[in-house]
Amino acid sequence: IAWYYYEAGDFTPAAKFRRALKSNLIFYLIIAVVVVVFIIYLVVGKNMNAGSILGLLICLSNTWGIILYVLLLGYGLVEVPRSFWYESSTKKSLEFCYYKTAETHDLMERAADDLVTTQSYVTRIARGLPGSYMYRTQFGEIEDKLTALDHIDLKMDGNMSDFSETELAQKLREAHEPDLPLLVELNSHVRSAIRKYFRLRDTLQDTAERGSWLENIEARRSQPMTTMCSQGCGGCPSALHLRWMLYGREMTYRAVALLMMGLSLVMIWSQLTITAPFLSPCHLAYAAVEDSSIALTQIVTIVPLSYLCSCAFFSMFRLRLFDYYFMDPKRRTGIVSLLFNGSYLLRIFAPIGQNFIILVSAGDKPSFARVMGEMRSVPFFGSTFFDYLPILISIFAIATFFNVYDRVLKFLNIEQFTYWSSNDPEKLQEGKEVVERYMSSVRDDMTNRFL
Repeated sequence: IAWYYYEAGDFTPAAKFRRALKSNLIFYLIIAVVVVVFIIYLVVGKNMNAGSILGLLICLSNTWGIILYVLLLGYGLVEVPRSFWYESSTKKSLEFCYYKTAETHDLMERAADDLVTTQSYVTRIARGLPGSYMYRTQFGEIEDKLTALDHIDLKMDGNMSDFSETELAQKLREAHEPDLPLLVELNSHVRSAIRKYFRLRDTLQDTAERGSWLENIEARRSQPMTTMCSQGCGGCPSALHLRWMLYGREMTYRAVALLMMGLSLVMIWSQLTITAPFLSPCHLAYAAVEDSSIALTQIVTIVPLSYLCSCAFFSMFRLRLFDYYFMDPKRRTGIVSLLFNGSYLLRIFAPIGQNFIILVSAGDKPSFARVMGEMRSVPFFGSTFFDYLPILISIFAIATFFNVYDRVLKFLNIEQFTYWSSNDPEKLQEGKEVVERYMSSVRDDMTNRFL
């Protein structure tokens, strides 16, 4: 509901709330009817008691969570160590910056073109509105939002706009006195288009700056250290940082990657042997220290549990669903994405705990296990499902290791940057030129301010 409330283009909080409720009502009614019918079937057909019903509710709330957890963990167990290995190379990191810069620049130009087209429609409508127009206040709010672009040169003419081909654009071209539903739709579009443009602009700035910094690192790689420092390292801290980037970073990152690779293999093997605890490294380690000191038991359990959480959360932050869900650094993530991320992180906490208890074969000793134990009375979903589904983690891990997802996207002609193969040289060159132009403009601005 909060997502729909935030995305709604209505002009009052009450109207936004009504729209959010209406958008969710049908979906939740269908879910409620299905759940009630299922509960009635279990109570009548399986003679379930109140405790079993509680287990059913816990099970239903965690079923989607465990499926999501399996998908995220299968990706993260491979991608976490691999990302450290890839990031150890400044040359490949520079290529990624070039690629991302070119991609972000193209998206920013299209976003700017959409805004230019939207501004032209709003300006045309504003000129023809009569003085008696009843939605003057609402239309004024839309115009006020567009004033955020008054001092920005979008440098576009509307010829690349995807918005001009939409149904909303068609309505605006035909409208002379837009009614309230059309203004609501336009307001929602203007808000999202402005947010998208500024987010892409800031992302381009950060990526170009990082690309320029990596260019300087690569340019100094062939120089002796004494020459580097004489050219302006800026004292001991900068010299140490330069030594780290040129000599220490690659070895350290690869050592960390190998360590994490070992942990990933242990976790995958433990998941595969979840029904044979005597073969599980996690269970053997836990059993060895179970009767020893509390501190040692905490260490043996916290390391694998923290790694499982880190891999799952890493995948959650790397996930991108078009413009609907993505996580951006430096506080640029939208409210909808934050809500999505927060809600799904909460949903996988219980499955992670349940899965880890099964991995170490802790039984009903933990308090958490006693609470979740009510699920065992639910047929299939309460026992077999939770015990055997994690075995699928290995399948998703293998798919990630062999880059199946990237290969599928490449087969569908969807371009993606890949560390394991060569990338489009034209796009890399385009990104390099954008970085050079951006840094040149930054230097010019600094010069003008100084003068």
